[in-house]
Amino acid sequence: MRDIQHHASGTGAGKPTDGTEEAFSLDGWYLDRPYPQRGNGVYACRYDAGTGVVRRRSLRTTDWEVGKVRLAALILSAPATAGATVPSPDQVMTTAALANYIKGHATTIRSESDAIRAGELAKQYLNDQAKSPMAPVSFWTPARQLDFAKWLHTKFGHTPASIERRLDVLCSAFNEMTEVKLRKDPFDQDVETALMTHAPKFVYKRDRIAKELKIPPSKPRHSTSTIEDIARVLDAIEHEHLFRYAILALNTWARPEAIFDFSPRVQREHGLIYLNPPDRFQTNKRRATILETRCLGGWLDLWAAIDARARREAVLAGEPPPPEALLVFQGERVRAVKKSLKSAVKAAGVTKFSPGSFRHFMASKIRPMCRGVTREQRSIWLGHSLKEGSRTTDNYEAFDPEFLSDVALGIDFIMQQIQNHCRRDLFAVEVRLNARELARIGAKPEKKIKANQEGSGRRREIRTPDPLGVNEML
Repeated sequence: MRDIQHHASGTGAGKPTDGTEEAFSLDGWYLDRPYPQRGNGVYACRYDAGTGVVRRRSLRTTDWEVGKVRLAALILSAPATAGATVPSPDQVMTTAALANYIKGHATTIRSESDAIRAGELAKQYLNDQAKSPMAPVSFWTPARQLDFAKWLHTKFGHTPASIERRLDVLCSAFNEMTEVKLRKDPFDQDVETALMTHAPKFVYKRDRIAKELKIPPSKPRHSTSTIEDIARVLDAIEHEHLFRYAILALNTWARPEAIFDFSPRVQREHGLIYLNPPDRFQTNKRRATILETRCLGGWLDLWAAIDARARREAVLAGEPPPPEALLVFQGERVRAVKKSLKSAVKAAGVTKFSPGSFRHFMASKIRPMCRGVTREQRSIWLGHSLKEGSRTTDNYEAFDPEFLSDVALGIDFIMQQIQNHCRRDLFAVEVRLNARELARIGAKPEKKIKANQEGSGRRREIRTPDPLGVNEML
């Protein structure tokens, strides 16, 4: 990525195709028309001293002036070749750095849409506010960072937390440019290099942003849903795949992406749930290994039987079998539940509820309702890092599933409390919890209720069905 301000010249009119165009070269690259018999397209060319051949890449145009512009853009996105000088932040455009990040690393992270939005806002700020659409990375001094923060708050009403996330994307994009790693050059060759010597330091976090802008600080994102809210949402669910999603989310506290990826066939073994699939590398959004709750175990057994029967019936009927996935809707594997959940939430009369709200609800409720479940146990279940060095400690300490037994017990207890307010069954098999074990974890109902009433007014027994005959077999 080199500093290019003179990449195009002339009026942009097409040049003759007889090879009489003016020669154009830039940073070791040059334009040529090597294949007149194939449409006479314009190519970016570069001599490879290592192999002694000229490498070419089509610019997908026959217009010489357009080829100049595209060659400049190609150079902006190209890593430095071996022996070349890595550019400094004042030689790399902000837009090029953001494009590199969004097309590369951002596609591998959960918050890809947030990264794309942050890039769009940064470009809009450079165009509208700073009047510097070609601003280099070195433009982003602390003063410019604060001005960007003021603009985000004034124009879009961003909170300090939202502003912090936008700045974090810029910081990550610039830092990624400084990493020395294998990158693809325009000819799809691996080049080990960094794209920039160093990155500007980002100094503003949410507390300091609130102080500098004199605006209220962002509040922690605690769950405000009650047990009654969750019960109403569950009762309003109409689609089977959404109910399965809700049961998985409540019992595993997993993020939506982990639930969509979950396959009991390869991620369930000996009472353990491996939220991270075997073929997935752990990222900063760590997926934990947890115990299978009794509530979830019953449903997984039931769903396995139902899905196996559905596949058999499809084969006998000469129809294509449904996908081997836990969440399936209209014959397709489910990758999002926002739309169907929105309908259920609206019918339940609940506000501010999203696919991630089940996770936040359970993490918020287990602390006051099960005082004996420690913070360390909750953090491990959530997949959070406890403290610096804890991952190194994991290399010495063998994983003990029983350490999480209190969390699993607490989850079953909370599910039973939700069942007290819910018309539909939340357990596939009857689950009775031991009073002594509940006392050990300090289990305490949120509040006393008179009784869960049927239409006849009599007390409804919280005894769930046993469609597979599991209790009889036991």
